[in-house]
Amino acid sequence: MDTLFAEVRGVNILDSRQLIDLAQDTTPAGRNRLAQAVSHFFDEQQLSAAEQRLASDILLSLIRQAEIDLREALSTILAAQTTVPHELIVFLANDVESVATPVLLHSPLLNDIDLMYIIATNKREHAQAIAKRERLSPMVTDKLIDTHDPAVIMSLIDNQRAHLQKGSLKKLIKVALVSEEVQAPLLRRPEVDADIAVQLYMVVSHALRSELTSRFNLQNHLIEQAVDNLIQELSNEAHGVRITTPEMMAIAKRLHERNDVTADMMIRTLRRGQAGFFMALFAIRLNTSPETVRMMIQREGGRAFVLGCKSIGMLKSEFASIFLLSRGIRSGDKIVDQRELALALKHFDGLKDHDLGRLLQAWIKTQAA
Repeated sequence: MDTLFAEVRGVNILDSRQLIDLAQDTTPAGRNRLAQAVSHFFDEQQLSAAEQRLASDILLSLIRQAEIDLREALSTILAAQTTVPHELIVFLANDVESVATPVLLHSPLLNDIDLMYIIATNKREHAQAIAKRERLSPMVTDKLIDTHDPAVIMSLIDNQRAHLQKGSLKKLIKVALVSEEVQAPLLRRPEVDADIAVQLYMVVSHALRSELTSRFNLQNHLIEQAVDNLIQELSNEAHGVRITTPEMMAIAKRLHERNDVTADMMIRTLRRGQAGFFMALFAIRLNTSPETVRMMIQREGGRAFVLGCKSIGMLKSEFASIFLLSRGIRSGDKIVDQRELALALKHFDGLKDHDLGRLLQAWIKTQAA
């Protein structure tokens, strides 16, 4: 092995005969000798930058042709080293999962750009390995969260060695809205403080809320403010004010569990211009989909909308306010024809309570047909 090192450091750096001989030895012992030779080679501090570049080119050429077991052995040995050429580590990090994992988990040579590129262009398993690294920058953490992959996100949340910044925790709160499996591990992260706990309260299931209240002194007005802020964020992020996202539906479900989905809340939501969230609230109360609610609102004459509003127990004054405020959902025009309102109110008065359930189910069935 010393002869090999001397040759590489000597005059004839491009003479790679011994490296090739080792690479062609496919026995387990031969694989180990070559992997150890590469590892020790880059530990040598007497190599010049030019020598390292030439040696790196030789080794990359060999590795590209090597069997997978050799690449696995090299990755394991080189993962924690700091003197290995960057391009060699990047090559291994983009290899198949069994080769890439040791490097992705441990190599200090992979920078944020490398890691984000690997997350964007490789399989879930590569991102999962990155999520388990000891140190993760906020940029890389957010890239992992943006995969929306439950397995990747669970690996990140379970990684107690990495510190999660508050911004990343807030992004994870939105994930927890639609992925219940992440809720319990997330609320038990050491970085969760009173501020994050308030925001988590309306996201987690009823069973987990008692755990939060036992750990933090959560005040109702702070919880309500956090919910309003989250709804506004989701409304801003939606592609159009009339878009109802799964996250909005999840919040509506949580509010319904607390019996908080009232006509007054719907009116406030419409006044804030949050049409997508209004449809989520209405859909939860009617036990239907936001798309059905949209069709109900947009039908000519407003008869179906009247039926839906009266079916959930709205008062006539509440219905009138919601009918006026929902005009933008119907046509995009916020100006309401007074004759249209008068006709809707007349229909409201004409509906009998004992007919509501039957008529509503009949209307929904006709839309599905």
